[in-house]
Amino acid sequence: MSLAPADGGRRSRRGFAYQDAVTLLDCLDMHEGMWTRVSWEDLEDIVCTDGDVPVYRQVKTIEEAGKRHSVADVCRPDIAKKPESSHLGKLFLGKPLPDDTRFTFIVNESPQSDLHAFVVERGQARGVIPPLITTDIVNRLKGVALPDGRDIGWCVDRLEVLVEGRTIDQVEDRALRRLGPIVGKSLGQPPLITEVEEVLVWLGVRIARDALAPQPRAVDAAEFHQMLQEAIAKATGRRPDRSTAPLTRLTDKLALTGIVGSLDLPRPLAGWRPERLGVHAAIADPLRKAATGFVLPAYVARRHDHELRDLLTDAASGEGPVLLVLSGHSCTGKTRTAYEAVAACLADWELAYPKDADSLCRLLAADVLGPRTVLWLNEAQELLGGHGGEAAAAALRRRLEQPGPLVVIATLWPGHRHELTDRPIGVRDRHPQARALLAAARVITVPTVFDGSVLRRLHETDDGSLAVAARTAPDGSITQTLAGGPALVQWYEQADGAQDCYGKAVVSAAMDARRLGHTSPIPLALLEMAAPGYLTDAQRAAAPADWFETALAFARTRIKDVVAALGDVAHDHGMGAQRGVCRLADYLDHYARTARHAFFPPASFWHAVEHHAATAADLYELARSAEHRGRLHLAATLLRRAADGGHGPAWTAIVSMMAYRDLTDEAEVLARSVLQKGDPEPILNLAWTLDEFGHPDETERLVREAVAAGHASALISLATVLSDGPEAEEALTVAVALGSPEAPFLLAELRRNAGDLVEYERLLWLGASAGDGNARGELVSLKCQADEWEEAERLARSFAEGGDGFELAMMAVKRIDDRPEAERLAWAVVELADRNVLDAGAQRWQGGTFAAAMTLVGHADDEAGAEAVLHRLAEFRNPQTWAVAAWQLEGHNPGWAEALHRRAAERGNLYALERLAMMERHGNAVGAERTHRAAVDAGCGLGPLAALWEAEGRTEVAKQARCYGLEIDGSIAEPWMF
Repeated sequence: MSLAPADGGRRSRRGFAYQDAVTLLDCLDMHEGMWTRVSWEDLEDIVCTDGDVPVYRQVKTIEEAGKRHSVADVCRPDIAKKPESSHLGKLFLGKPLPDDTRFTFIVNESPQSDLHAFVVERGQARGVIPPLITTDIVNRLKGVALPDGRDIGWCVDRLEVLVEGRTIDQVEDRALRRLGPIVGKSLGQPPLITEVEEVLVWLGVRIARDALAPQPRAVDAAEFHQMLQEAIAKATGRRPDRSTAPLTRLTDKLALTGIVGSLDLPRPLAGWRPERLGVHAAIADPLRKAATGFVLPAYVARRHDHELRDLLTDAASGEGPVLLVLSGHSCTGKTRTAYEAVAACLADWELAYPKDADSLCRLLAADVLGPRTVLWLNEAQELLGGHGGEAAAAALRRRLEQPGPLVVIATLWPGHRHELTDRPIGVRDRHPQARALLAAARVITVPTVFDGSVLRRLHETDDGSLAVAARTAPDGSITQTLAGGPALVQWYEQADGAQDCYGKAVVSAAMDARRLGHTSPIPLALLEMAAPGYLTDAQRAAAPADWFETALAFARTRIKDVVAALGDVAHDHGMGAQRGVCRLADYLDHYARTARHAFFPPASFWHAVEHHAATAADLYELARSAEHRGRLHLAATLLRRAADGGHGPAWTAIVSMMAYRDLTDEAEVLARSVLQKGDPEPILNLAWTLDEFGHPDETERLVREAVAAGHASALISLATVLSDGPEAEEALTVAVALGSPEAPFLLAELRRNAGDLVEYERLLWLGASAGDGNARGELVSLKCQADEWEEAERLARSFAEGGDGFELAMMAVKRIDDRPEAERLAWAVVELADRNVLDAGAQRWQGGTFAAAMTLVGHADDEAGAEAVLHRLAEFRNPQTWAVAAWQLEGHNPGWAEALHRRAAERGNLYALERLAMMERHGNAVGAERTHRAAVDAGCGLGPLAALWEAEGRTEVAKQARCYGLEIDGSIAEPWMF
């Protein structure tokens, strides 16, 4: 079944006004002899014909600044596994294809390098396309069936890309420059700029209206010449022979009736951009290129949307006017709701948007709101509640009494609606007309939060903006996060003033505390002690006595009246807020984990957490963050405080650090003292460290000592030391009974070796259900060995849905004898990892992503095929995918590899940061050390930096760093004791 019918261009009107401006340029080309006919909304967005030869032109604009089309974009199907639903599939399908047919993909941004090969100038011929790119497109569109014996390669040979202006204003400027001489020639004298602009507007409206007609519109050169002359006559009132007197302008007519001033006249809805109607820009997808323009995420319709659209549908077929009010608090999506509903239900109507009460009065007095017009009253309180509001409300009431389809759509905050509609008691009634007007309105309430079912769907969306909002707004305040997030970040980043800097310092300390592991509510005392390190000497010297109170007031400021950087924390039980603590806004927390990932906090921060961290568990996590960043002395100090505070894992970490410092005797004394209190983990850690050092007898001695505590982990360690035998089986049986997730797999291996396959599989299921990865992988392997591939995939996918795609990737590796299946499974892993990239457990996907990517590259027929796979991998959103692709490219395309690694590293991918440093070692020693140090500060550990020093002959420096780590400022630490 074809997904590209003959009227494929009529399906989508995204970028409508832009498309109409491009159509005008094509008509002007026809006026100059390039084409014999131009049609629009026919077999394609635009069809230019030269004799009997068609050029099918598809217009695809990009709203997000910095994003550029690539071969992957234009070949990506809208419907999974249906390449005919891609941009190029639709362009090539559903139309006659005579011999000299050409196809033009028109964009508003210079495309990426692979698609850039097809770029032409308007009216010029295309150059030669590298065969590798042609092959890539043919492979991506495999399965698309074309008529007349044509194939995809034939179409690609006739494809060109035309890059027009970035914005509609730029395209219109080109049209204006071309229209000027034409208008001047018609008038016989140089035209005024305003006259040429009116000709442009008249032609644009004509094209837009014809595009919405039931039948496709086509004009030849003579017909367009006639359109031009009509437009010139309308705009100037003159013929070439000057036989007609100049026409009176609308503003002059209105002046005679006492209406003075400009008018916000209705114009086709397709010509309105959402940002011009008051729709808020949203947070950008953090894993795409940084967006500097207007970001509009995918829209998620909810119950109130269906209610509004039903009302608009009825209004479109009705005979009378309606007044609709969308009521909701700040940033709940009122304006976006209205915009999407009007665009869906009244696409062929006109829209007028008065900006104030006076403008609304002039518009109503001029009587220019004809049938099938939307009157847009965004933030209606500004038109009805202030100066001139009562006159405007009265005039609008009179207009609503007239017949004819008219939709008045207003947005109001609930508080403002009550101010305008509640009858006052004991004081003068200031809003009688507004109250009477709104009494006749149909009110639709826009909910403050998304409900549970919709919220769950958002966690599976491919839209990066929505995904971030869903993950940073657990209470369901999605629209507030979408709209308030960018404003909150901007407010934080620009807070460098004489007073604001103290608030920024406090917020920065809170961001660092959260991203480095402080999950409890943040004590205000911690922030007060940490803040000085985030300020300059001059700022500290100028601080007023009440600087911290000022800083907190700044940090608690509600941006857009919906979100503050620091908020109160509710009591666990009962009402009110907890004293002395705060919580960081979820979106700022999310933002900081990328924006500040390579920033190591100042000494004041670490002193503050040492003395004021909320819990021992928070101290432990902060200590591990310091350890991963090479600050071993600092880590040991914080670990000791955490351990003394009762957090058992801290003792294990201390023992481990002592063992690696070759202080095994001291470590054993400490571990044994902790064991006596019932915790075997430190002594088990020491046992396995000694095993790593080549002392198996010492390992068994310490493990047997730990078993006395009766913990499952000690029993598992004993079974591992013994490998098999009755004692090992008994230990594992007890560990299973104690509920250990790992023990069933180990016991299953023993039962398999004994030939008890029924018990073997039962234990695997037990371990898999407890979340053990080894048991899961073994179960999938078991099904694969039995040729039960469908059951194996079902299991692997169920594990992947839990956030781990490694088993599915291993299935792809196992299907080496079935290449299509292996590639299908591998791409499934890459796509699932891409969807889950923003989840807290995204790290678990790294192994699976790596294995899947290696499988795909390994299955390529030749270097060109591998290159095509790497191109496709680079188009995904997952930084780990970029890093794996970059690693493959390091040998033969280091420039591209470095760009991909840098892109991944900027999004916080530590593997990419390490690979960047390794690449720099070969030609830029200073740059390599700088990048290695950035990797240390981001959490990669000291190992690679110490290895660099060793390679440079700085052996003693490397040895001291490995043993004692770095100081807080990054210098090599002097020897220190535990």
